[in-house]
Amino acid sequence: MTDIRDPRGTLYVERLPVPSQRETARGGFTLIETALALLAIGLGLLGVFGLGSMALNANRESNNEARCTLLADALFETLRDTNARFVDEARSNLVADAWHQLWVKAVTTADTIPFPPVAGMASSRPNLTGDPLYLRFQNLAPAFFMDNLSLNEWNPRYELMLLGADYGNSHVARHANILRFLLVVYPDGDTYSSERRLFYTTVTNTGGPL
Repeated sequence: MTDIRDPRGTLYVERLPVPSQRETARGGFTLIETALALLAIGLGLLGVFGLGSMALNANRESNNEARCTLLADALFETLRDTNARFVDEARSNLVADAWHQLWVKAVTTADTIPFPPVAGMASSRPNLTGDPLYLRFQNLAPAFFMDNLSLNEWNPRYELMLLGADYGNSHVARHANILRFLLVVYPDGDTYSSERRLFYTTVTNTGGPL
């Protein structure tokens, strides 16, 4: 209620509307309503962050798949080049098992098949002494020099295994003439936080001993 006087001194009384109890109760948010709103916002943000994390993981796995395939292609091409050399060597002697024995020696002897340089990997650079990297037929072999590790490069580990001869003996080669290899690539190196990738290839002796 407010008193108002006009210039002539007349007094007027103005009554202001008084809000009802119901209107007063609806004038703001309660703590429960605020908490529920914050909960809804929090759940929404968690969903957004979860989708972002899934997208990052999917992108990482896609990159790992491409890198592992590139590495497998490089290693298998090296095995095929080595096999062509072994076939030529086997043709120059009369030993029926020459080709197979060359492969057995290569698998069991270190520093015989150079590791192919792969772009984006530490293997593309020699170590401090200038020595090349060689293929290792062992468990969890590093595809890098330990002194060449860099966060800016890809440093996987791998397992390259000779599974043995396929299809028995060949009438032409007079011995097993097909060998099968398994390559297992661990994309994240020593962390093993990503799924390993498996690749297979075969090499063939088509020439026989002579």
